Amino acid sequence: MMMIKFLYRLLISGLFCLILQNGVLAETYVSISPAMTEIVYALNIEDRLLGVSTRCKYPDDAKNKEKVGDNFFINTEKILKIKPDYILALDSSEFMLNKFKRFKIKPLCFKYPDIESIYENILAIGKLSGREKRAEEIVQFSKRRIELARKQNKNPKNILYLADTMPMISIGKGSFINDIIEKSGHKSVTSELKTSYPVIMEEYAVLKNPDIIILSIFADDKRIRRLFPDTKIIRTTSAESDIINRPGPRIYKAVEFFAKL
Repeated sequence: MMMIKFLYRLLISGLFCLILQNGVLAETYVSISPAMTEIVYALNIEDRLLGVSTRCKYPDDAKNKEKVGDNFFINTEKILKIKPDYILALDSSEFMLNKFKRFKIKPLCFKYPDIESIYENILAIGKLSGREKRAEEIVQFSKRRIELARKQNKNPKNILYLADTMPMISIGKGSFINDIIEKSGHKSVTSELKTSYPVIMEEYAVLKNPDIIILSIFADDKRIRRLFPDTKIIRTTSAESDIINRPGPRIYKAVEFFAKL
Protein backbone atom coordinates (compact mmCIF):
# COMPACT_ATOMS: atom_id res chain seq x y z
CA MET A 1 0.00 0.00 0.00
CA MET A 2 2.82 2.40 0.87
CA MET A 3 4.44 1.66 -2.49
CA ILE A 4 1.18 2.44 -4.32
CA LYS A 5 0.85 5.76 -2.48
CA PHE A 6 4.46 6.61 -3.31
CA LEU A 7 3.96 5.89 -7.02
CA TYR A 8 0.74 7.89 -7.01
CA ARG A 9 2.47 10.89 -5.45
CA LEU A 10 5.32 10.56 -7.93
CA LEU A 11 2.87 10.54 -10.83
CA ILE A 12 1.00 13.58 -9.53
CA SER A 13 4.19 15.55 -8.90
CA GLY A 14 5.37 14.73 -12.42
CA LEU A 15 2.13 16.00 -13.87
CA PHE A 16 2.34 19.21 -11.89
CA CYS A 17 5.76 19.85 -13.40
CA LEU A 18 4.04 20.02 -16.77
CA ILE A 19 1.29 22.45 -15.76
CA LEU A 20 1.38 25.93 -17.22
CA GLN A 21 0.16 29.07 -15.47
CA ASN A 22 -3.07 29.01 -17.45
CA GLY A 23 -3.84 25.54 -16.12
CA VAL A 24 -3.17 23.63 -19.34
CA LEU A 25 -0.78 20.70 -19.66
CA ALA A 26 2.51 21.95 -21.13
CA GLU A 27 3.28 20.94 -24.67
CA THR A 28 6.45 19.07 -25.55
CA TYR A 29 9.04 19.72 -28.23
CA VAL A 30 11.74 18.23 -30.40
CA SER A 31 14.29 20.62 -31.90
CA ILE A 32 16.32 19.89 -35.02
CA SER A 33 17.99 23.30 -35.01
CA PRO A 34 20.76 24.40 -32.61
CA ALA A 35 19.26 27.92 -32.65
CA MET A 36 15.82 26.64 -31.63
CA THR A 37 17.39 24.51 -28.91
CA GLU A 38 19.16 27.58 -27.53
CA ILE A 39 15.86 29.47 -27.48
CA VAL A 40 14.20 26.66 -25.52
CA TYR A 41 16.98 26.71 -22.93
CA ALA A 42 16.95 30.51 -22.73
CA LEU A 43 13.22 30.33 -21.97
CA ASN A 44 13.92 27.77 -19.21
CA ILE A 45 11.59 25.16 -20.71
CA GLU A 46 14.24 22.54 -21.44
CA ASP A 47 12.29 20.03 -19.31
CA ARG A 48 9.76 19.91 -22.16
CA LEU A 49 12.44 19.30 -24.78
CA LEU A 50 12.27 15.57 -25.54
CA GLY A 51 14.85 15.41 -28.31
CA VAL A 52 17.39 17.47 -30.26
CA SER A 53 19.54 17.21 -33.37
CA THR A 54 23.05 15.79 -33.32
CA ARG A 55 24.32 19.36 -33.86
CA CYS A 56 22.68 20.71 -30.72
CA LYS A 57 25.58 20.96 -28.25
CA TYR A 58 24.91 24.28 -26.51
CA PRO A 59 24.33 24.61 -23.67
CA ASP A 60 26.15 21.52 -22.43
CA ASP A 61 22.95 19.92 -21.11
CA ALA A 62 21.66 19.69 -24.70
CA LYS A 63 24.27 16.99 -25.34
CA ASN A 64 22.37 14.73 -22.95
CA LYS A 65 19.06 14.98 -24.80
CA GLU A 66 17.76 12.21 -27.07
CA LYS A 67 19.21 12.62 -30.58
CA VAL A 68 16.75 12.57 -33.49
CA GLY A 69 19.03 13.29 -36.47
CA ASP A 70 19.70 16.71 -38.00
CA ASN A 71 18.32 19.10 -40.62
CA PHE A 72 19.50 16.75 -43.40
CA PHE A 73 18.38 13.41 -41.96
CA ILE A 74 15.52 12.92 -39.52
CA ASN A 75 15.04 9.72 -37.53
CA THR A 76 11.31 9.43 -38.16
CA GLU A 77 10.83 6.34 -36.00
CA LYS A 78 12.46 7.97 -33.01
CA ILE A 79 10.34 11.12 -33.29
CA LEU A 80 7.16 9.06 -33.61
CA LYS A 81 8.18 7.11 -30.52
CA ILE A 82 8.91 10.29 -28.55
CA LYS A 83 5.72 11.86 -29.99
CA PRO A 84 6.25 15.55 -29.18
CA ASP A 85 3.53 18.11 -29.77
CA TYR A 86 5.83 20.28 -31.88
CA ILE A 87 9.01 20.03 -33.93
CA LEU A 88 11.01 23.26 -33.82
CA ALA A 89 13.09 23.98 -36.92
CA LEU A 90 14.25 26.61 -39.38
CA ASP A 91 12.28 27.18 -42.58
CA SER A 92 14.84 25.28 -44.68
CA SER A 93 13.54 22.04 -43.10
CA GLU A 94 9.85 22.69 -43.76
CA PHE A 95 9.43 20.34 -46.73
CA MET A 96 11.13 17.48 -44.88
CA LEU A 97 8.92 17.89 -41.80
CA ASN A 98 5.48 18.20 -43.39
CA LYS A 99 4.98 14.43 -43.19
CA PHE A 100 4.67 14.62 -39.39
CA LYS A 101 1.41 16.55 -39.60
CA ARG A 102 -0.54 13.37 -40.30
CA PHE A 103 0.76 11.96 -37.00
CA LYS A 104 -0.61 14.97 -35.06
CA ILE A 105 2.91 16.35 -34.61
CA LYS A 106 3.10 19.96 -35.73
CA PRO A 107 6.32 21.26 -37.33
CA LEU A 108 7.06 24.93 -36.65
CA CYS A 109 9.58 26.25 -39.17
CA PHE A 110 10.90 29.75 -38.50
CA LYS A 111 12.27 32.31 -40.95
CA TYR A 112 15.34 34.33 -39.93
CA PRO A 113 16.38 36.91 -42.58
CA ASP A 114 17.37 39.53 -40.00
CA ILE A 115 17.74 40.18 -36.27
CA GLU A 116 14.17 41.45 -35.91
CA SER A 117 12.80 38.16 -37.22
CA ILE A 118 14.93 36.30 -34.68
CA TYR A 119 13.31 38.37 -31.93
CA GLU A 120 9.91 37.49 -33.37
CA ASN A 121 10.81 33.79 -33.24
CA ILE A 122 11.83 34.04 -29.58
CA LEU A 123 8.59 35.84 -28.74
CA ALA A 124 6.55 33.29 -30.70
CA ILE A 125 8.05 30.33 -28.83
CA GLY A 126 7.65 32.28 -25.60
CA LYS A 127 3.95 32.73 -26.31
CA LEU A 128 3.53 29.09 -27.33
CA SER A 129 5.13 27.86 -24.12
CA GLY A 130 3.53 30.37 -21.75
CA ARG A 131 6.84 32.18 -21.21
CA GLU A 132 5.95 35.53 -22.76
CA LYS A 133 7.57 37.56 -19.99
CA ARG A 134 10.84 35.65 -20.16
CA ALA A 135 10.88 35.94 -23.97
CA GLU A 136 10.40 39.69 -23.76
CA GLU A 137 13.25 39.93 -21.25
CA ILE A 138 15.56 38.05 -23.62
CA VAL A 139 14.68 40.33 -26.53
CA GLN A 140 15.06 43.57 -24.56
CA PHE A 141 18.40 42.44 -23.10
CA SER A 142 19.67 41.63 -26.58
CA LYS A 143 18.54 45.00 -27.96
CA ARG A 144 20.34 46.88 -25.20
CA ARG A 145 23.58 44.96 -25.73
CA ILE A 146 23.44 45.50 -29.50
CA GLU A 147 22.82 49.23 -29.15
CA LEU A 148 25.70 49.54 -26.70
CA ALA A 149 28.03 47.59 -29.02
CA ARG A 150 27.11 49.80 -31.98
CA LYS A 151 27.76 52.99 -30.00
CA GLN A 152 31.15 51.73 -28.84
CA ASN A 153 32.27 51.03 -32.41
CA LYS A 154 34.08 54.27 -33.26
CA ASN A 155 35.93 52.92 -36.30
CA PRO A 156 33.53 51.52 -38.95
CA LYS A 157 35.09 49.18 -41.50
CA ASN A 158 34.11 47.51 -44.76
CA ILE A 159 33.83 43.80 -44.06
CA LEU A 160 33.78 40.79 -46.35
CA TYR A 161 32.33 37.71 -44.68
CA LEU A 162 33.09 34.38 -46.35
CA ALA A 163 31.15 31.29 -45.34
CA ASP A 164 33.31 29.19 -47.67
CA THR A 165 36.01 29.60 -50.30
CA MET A 166 35.51 26.57 -52.60
CA PRO A 167 33.43 28.08 -54.13
CA MET A 168 33.60 31.54 -52.60
CA ILE A 169 30.32 31.97 -50.70
CA SER A 170 29.49 35.23 -48.97
CA ILE A 171 26.33 36.82 -47.51
CA GLY A 172 23.71 39.02 -49.13
CA LYS A 173 20.84 41.23 -48.11
CA GLY A 174 18.66 38.25 -47.18
CA SER A 175 21.11 36.87 -44.60
CA PHE A 176 20.81 37.69 -40.92
CA ILE A 177 24.63 37.76 -40.77
CA ASN A 178 24.50 40.77 -43.08
CA ASP A 179 22.20 42.45 -40.54
CA ILE A 180 24.58 41.47 -37.71
CA ILE A 181 27.44 43.30 -39.46
CA GLU A 182 25.30 46.36 -40.17
CA LYS A 183 24.00 46.49 -36.58
CA SER A 184 27.58 46.36 -35.30
CA GLY A 185 28.33 49.66 -37.01
CA HIS A 186 30.36 48.19 -39.86
CA LYS A 187 29.35 47.68 -43.49
CA SER A 188 29.09 44.39 -45.33
CA VAL A 189 30.61 44.88 -48.79
CA THR A 190 28.19 42.33 -50.29
CA SER A 191 25.02 43.82 -48.78
CA GLU A 192 23.63 44.82 -52.19
CA LEU A 193 23.41 41.16 -53.28
CA LYS A 194 19.84 39.91 -52.88
CA THR A 195 20.63 36.22 -52.39
CA SER A 196 21.11 35.16 -48.78
CA TYR A 197 24.34 33.24 -49.44
CA PRO A 198 25.58 34.19 -52.93
CA VAL A 199 28.48 32.59 -54.72
CA ILE A 200 30.84 35.41 -55.72
CA MET A 201 33.79 35.65 -58.08
CA GLU A 202 37.31 36.35 -56.87
CA GLU A 203 37.45 39.46 -59.06
CA TYR A 204 34.30 40.81 -57.44
CA ALA A 205 35.70 40.25 -53.95
CA VAL A 206 38.98 41.97 -54.80
CA LEU A 207 37.21 44.96 -56.36
CA LYS A 208 35.22 45.43 -53.15
CA ASN A 209 38.53 46.16 -51.38
CA PRO A 210 37.42 45.14 -47.86
CA ASP A 211 39.23 46.43 -44.78
CA ILE A 212 38.65 43.15 -42.93
CA ILE A 213 37.80 39.64 -44.11
CA ILE A 214 36.07 37.25 -41.75
CA LEU A 215 36.41 33.56 -42.56
CA SER A 216 34.19 30.80 -41.25
CA ILE A 217 35.80 27.60 -40.01
CA PHE A 218 35.10 26.03 -43.44
CA ALA A 219 37.06 28.61 -45.46
CA ASP A 220 40.57 28.11 -46.87
CA ASP A 221 42.55 30.99 -45.38
CA LYS A 222 45.70 30.28 -47.47
CA ARG A 223 43.84 30.97 -50.68
CA ILE A 224 42.36 34.19 -49.32
CA ARG A 225 45.71 35.42 -48.01
CA ARG A 226 47.15 35.05 -51.52
CA LEU A 227 44.32 37.14 -52.94
CA PHE A 228 44.40 39.75 -50.17
CA PRO A 229 48.03 40.01 -48.97
CA ASP A 230 47.53 43.43 -47.33
CA THR A 231 44.07 42.89 -45.81
CA LYS A 232 43.36 41.98 -42.19
CA ILE A 233 42.01 38.43 -42.22
CA ILE A 234 40.33 36.82 -39.20
CA ARG A 235 39.48 33.13 -39.11
CA THR A 236 36.73 32.39 -36.61
CA THR A 237 36.99 29.64 -34.03
CA SER A 238 34.39 26.92 -33.79
CA ALA A 239 32.75 28.67 -30.82
CA GLU A 240 32.71 32.04 -32.61
CA SER A 241 31.29 30.43 -35.74
CA ASP A 242 28.44 28.90 -33.72
CA ILE A 243 27.57 32.30 -32.25
CA ILE A 244 27.65 34.05 -35.65
CA ASN A 245 25.73 31.38 -37.56
CA ARG A 246 22.94 30.60 -35.10
CA PRO A 247 19.82 32.81 -35.28
CA GLY A 248 19.05 32.49 -31.58
CA PRO A 249 19.26 34.29 -28.22
CA ARG A 250 23.04 34.79 -28.42
CA ILE A 251 22.67 37.02 -31.48
CA TYR A 252 23.87 40.02 -29.47
CA LYS A 253 27.21 38.25 -28.95
CA ALA A 254 27.60 38.00 -32.71
CA VAL A 255 27.08 41.76 -33.03
CA GLU A 256 29.59 42.34 -30.22
CA PHE A 257 32.12 40.13 -32.01
CA PHE A 258 32.00 42.31 -35.11
CA ALA A 259 31.80 45.59 -33.20
CA LYS A 260 35.05 44.81 -31.37
CA LEU A 261 37.04 44.10 -34.54
